[in-house]
Amino acid sequence: MRLFLFLHFFLPTLFFGQDSFSDVTLNSGIDNIYDVYQGLFGGGVVAFDYNNDGYEDLFITGGQGQDVLYKNNGDGTFTDVTKQSGLFKDKIIVTTGVSSADVNKDGHVDLFLTTIASQVEKSKKNKTLSPNLLYINNGDGTFSDQSSKFGIVKNNFSTSSSFGDINADGFPDLFVSNYFKNFYFEESPFNTHNLAILNHYSINEEYETGDDEIYINIEGKYFKNASDLLIDAGKGYGFGGVFTDFDNDNDLDLFIINDFGETSESNRLLVNQYPELRFENKSRELKINFGLKSMGVGVGDYNNDTFLDYHVTNIFAGPFIVNRGNGLPFINLMNNVGTGVNKIISYDNYEAVIIGWGSIFLDYDNDTDLDLFNSNGPINPLVNPIPNILFENKGRVFELNENSGVMDYGIARGSVHFDYDNDGDQDIFVVNQRPVNDMTHRGGVVGSKLYRNDSKNNNNWLKIKLKGNQSTSRGLGSRIRIVCDNLNMIREVDGGSSHASQNTSIVHFGLGENKKIDSLIVSWPGGKKQYLTNIEPNQLIQIDELYVEEPSFLDSIKKYFNWN
Repeated sequence: MRLFLFLHFFLPTLFFGQDSFSDVTLNSGIDNIYDVYQGLFGGGVVAFDYNNDGYEDLFITGGQGQDVLYKNNGDGTFTDVTKQSGLFKDKIIVTTGVSSADVNKDGHVDLFLTTIASQVEKSKKNKTLSPNLLYINNGDGTFSDQSSKFGIVKNNFSTSSSFGDINADGFPDLFVSNYFKNFYFEESPFNTHNLAILNHYSINEEYETGDDEIYINIEGKYFKNASDLLIDAGKGYGFGGVFTDFDNDNDLDLFIINDFGETSESNRLLVNQYPELRFENKSRELKINFGLKSMGVGVGDYNNDTFLDYHVTNIFAGPFIVNRGNGLPFINLMNNVGTGVNKIISYDNYEAVIIGWGSIFLDYDNDTDLDLFNSNGPINPLVNPIPNILFENKGRVFELNENSGVMDYGIARGSVHFDYDNDGDQDIFVVNQRPVNDMTHRGGVVGSKLYRNDSKNNNNWLKIKLKGNQSTSRGLGSRIRIVCDNLNMIREVDGGSSHASQNTSIVHFGLGENKKIDSLIVSWPGGKKQYLTNIEPNQLIQIDELYVEEPSFLDSIKKYFNWN
């Protein structure tokens, strides 16, 4: 295969060597492809342990086809348990993205699915929108659709979702990203008008932007629509949002990404004003209001300065947004750190524009710094293939690892990292769409992929599983900081990111040659901290949140006046 890279200003070094990942999809028992509806949206996946057996499972949205729950058997294989789990669709509901949380704090992880249409008919206009879906985990291997009971009843054209506890009451709240307010699509996806839309060259005025939503979780019993909290964010063609504590003040802010940001609403950063239930739009002041065709977002501290950075996927290279902290504006270092890949030439000299979807930070080689994986894919049905890309962090710059083993040419959308075989390194799963027109797909039909990490090194690692008590059950949005020797590293528990997907909630640190963790600090949402010291590497530890009694009014007075 011949491959060339075209960049704005910076040409990254190509990294050659033994493949870091192996495609083990066939032998794993996974046989999946996202059945896209008329070349439109979707392809999400979540890595989570639905049956609490210590092995992370996969749930994959199916579009107009079947959603799938794959049970991890613990021996490197997965079993499709969709039918017996209660997640089997008995009617056409076009599902797009997925996120997970223990909504009712019963110790079992629930699922939230975004949808764009239901009971698809062949009428020319006004396809039926569908409410999103909340499946409550019954704890016996089955799920129940309790969407209506929990107040999830509004018909939407939704692309993705994210969980986070914005008011620090211990119950995960919910953000839903909506793309269109109305839905009109002609019967054939191959006419000129629709192809223009599918290729992001134009948006017809008929397609009004959707209204994103926030739902407050009321004691695990129902969700209250509190979307007036987003009034300062404007309306855009929403592709995602992530709850994240960008300013290290122990509350979860909201970074919203929008498609067609050049002509409609650009990306938005809403700063949480906790303990007030209020957000302020600081996008302009912090210079994060990029007007792009944003598809997905990755979150991670790439330079180990304890401030979270962000990578946004796009048509062409997406911005690499570096957080300088201390209230300073963000800076886009895309062309300085080596991730500014714009085009790839391959397959008989075909020039393919990079179209990014999923974005995930992970330390795949356990060397203490976060690497970057992007799942790429063309706009269906114009399916000239585009490879996925793995950038290896070499300190302050990234090198494109051409021999990573993950550069398959599919129609990739969502992607996640997780350790499916519990061997201490991070594996990758990528959702691929089925081509609308197989005849135009040069590389053949490529299904969804499971990549096993086979990196050959002796680097140490640590995995941490949080068990919240007063906080959310899995500690969504919590930050974990470790100190080894002269290193300070942080991670944030993911409530939904990448593209329409959610990474593992088990936090992973690569430790390099460090043989001991000097200290570990957990910052739970709301500001409570927990400390551990002298931790041995190469293990999974569970940290149970300590109960803290709320101070009485008299205790507060005594503290204020320094009374004994």
